[in-house]
Amino acid sequence: MKFYVANPKKRKQVYDILNIFYDHDELIFDDKAGLRIEEGKIILKDKNFSYKDDQLKEKLYQILTHLTGYQSPWGYLTGSKPSKLLQKMSLEEIKKKYLLSDEKIKLLAEVKSEQDKLAFDRKAFSVYINIPFCPTRCHYCSYPTLVGKRNDKKAYIDSLIYEIKNIDLPRKIDAIYVGGGTPSYIDHEDLARLLVAINEKFTYEEFTFEAGREDSLDFDKLQILKEGKVDRISLNPQSFNEEIVRKAGRNYDYEHFEEIYLRARQLGFIINTDFIVGLMGEGSELFEKNFTVLKKLKPDNITFHALAMKVGSKYFEENKRAKRSDSLEISRKIRSFVKENSYKAYYLYRQKNIVSNLENVGYQKANTSQRYNIIINEELESIIGLGMNANSKLMNAKKFRNSRNLRDYFLRLEEEIRAKNTLINEYNKNN
Repeated sequence: MKFYVANPKKRKQVYDILNIFYDHDELIFDDKAGLRIEEGKIILKDKNFSYKDDQLKEKLYQILTHLTGYQSPWGYLTGSKPSKLLQKMSLEEIKKKYLLSDEKIKLLAEVKSEQDKLAFDRKAFSVYINIPFCPTRCHYCSYPTLVGKRNDKKAYIDSLIYEIKNIDLPRKIDAIYVGGGTPSYIDHEDLARLLVAINEKFTYEEFTFEAGREDSLDFDKLQILKEGKVDRISLNPQSFNEEIVRKAGRNYDYEHFEEIYLRARQLGFIINTDFIVGLMGEGSELFEKNFTVLKKLKPDNITFHALAMKVGSKYFEENKRAKRSDSLEISRKIRSFVKENSYKAYYLYRQKNIVSNLENVGYQKANTSQRYNIIINEELESIIGLGMNANSKLMNAKKFRNSRNLRDYFLRLEEEIRAKNTLINEYNKNN
């Protein structure tokens, strides 16, 4: 699909709408294109359509809906956090303005209902701790992870513990989330001493550890996590179809996954499992195997992510995309599954270039919503990021990102601790 936009400031708006309708086509900027966006005018196949400046996305969406016959469930809403609109608009106002389907309005209403059950303190802090190591890089992944065994994980944990000890946060915080990467890829000794450092520094309402890949886990690591006061873990198969996962560049042994899962259940963890809609080769019929296994395992939380095509991933480089018909059908089947099995949507976000303009949704049962996911998505509390490439964002809108690579993280650690402490102390002084 070729297009031209006269005003460079409007290119993103146009791209976002085109991506809804042409998510399987390459979008090319071309000054000789048949679709042209000029000031106050949309030209398509020699037809002219006028628009007001603040209605470009809506008008272009309506034109392309008529041209293609496709209506997106999310209408022309392309923002990453739709539920934040509820802070200023009613459900009916959102539906009318953005042309949302009844299905997505119901989803937003359910998310709001579940979040309203919990209380948050805008003055509180939560902490994100990044461990950027992975056994292999999955083909859909674009994160700046460090792959393989050669990286000096011990030196990294040394630096991370130093950062934890020297950050000027109160002892009592809200939620801790250890993510990555694959945090459980570090060895037993490093895992144990990291958890000791965290518990010496903080008390908290919730502690989540992302133990995403079964090939990085054993019973001893689960025991260390339990003794380290972790109460929630995320075990993320992405799919229970082993061949699909292997083709995505990831080792996978379902029997081992099940052993780890059942042991984690015995130890009393609240368990989340992640799945991706749009993995190459996994159509709607094959995806149903996931529901069969989930009915058996009954995780407390399930997160269904719609694949986002990100620069830096192998999928993006090879322009591999799932069929829209499959993605939409999988989305429909997910809705049926969660309803039949008493799961409620409790957080939701969207991403750029997300497959079929869908969404990522976290579901919970028995009131096991994860505080951290709500905090970060709804921006309800200040979050301080520790570790390489970790982001900090305070409620006064001040931000800070640690170094994006390991060399600079080691070199600039003292400087970055001071910078974050300055932000934290200024925030505390004024609130």
